[in-house]
Amino acid sequence: MEAYKVLVVDDEPQVAHALRRLLRREGFDVQLAFNGEEALERLKTFSPDIVLTDFRMPGMTGSELLQRIKRSHPLALRLIISGYADFKSVVASVNEGEICRFISKPWDDAELVTYLSGLLRHRETLAQLYAPFRAAHQGVSAEVSPTDAALVLKVQVADPAFPADQAVKIIERFAGLLADDSLKVVGGLLERFGGRLSFVAEVGGPQRLRLELPVRAEPNPAIRQGVGEA
Repeated sequence: MEAYKVLVVDDEPQVAHALRRLLRREGFDVQLAFNGEEALERLKTFSPDIVLTDFRMPGMTGSELLQRIKRSHPLALRLIISGYADFKSVVASVNEGEICRFISKPWDDAELVTYLSGLLRHRETLAQLYAPFRAAHQGVSAEVSPTDAALVLKVQVADPAFPADQAVKIIERFAGLLADDSLKVVGGLLERFGGRLSFVAEVGGPQRLRLELPVRAEPNPAIRQGVGEA
């Protein structure tokens, strides 16, 4: 199996090298960058599964960097590791960059490795769910985002918009793809918002898969009646 890739970004070389030593011992493929601009340059040839960045760096902050990485590498898991104590700034960065977690320095080696490994397992579960749908439909994109209790894979289908009845059929097919012996759908929701229909499934544990479809027409009452049956 190919090693998971981690991009570590920190303007303190001793910190960056310590993280690289730790993660390499655990089998990760690790690249270093010492500021935001260098990190963006690395991304031209290195596609990370995880980006682990300092918060306060000269020039681009860790928050600003992760916002840009979210746009360019939406499936990368984004974390901040820092000793910076401005809690309000940290909270803002988590919200704006949809960051999985803020990890304080000094970190606990075992706790950090366990957390990263858990995140990757959850993401792999979501990737298994996403793969057949991506193969079946054109114009599909996805991104990974955290919530308070889950890692969410948002699957988006590009325009043109679907008629409401066709959108519901696609969602029904999508729900069928989720029905796997090893991946039990424990909850589903069909809802209408902003001209889109969405289906949300909680899968096993702290994983959620969200499908969004552009819809041309208002859903009819029959669609609403099927909400609890998804």
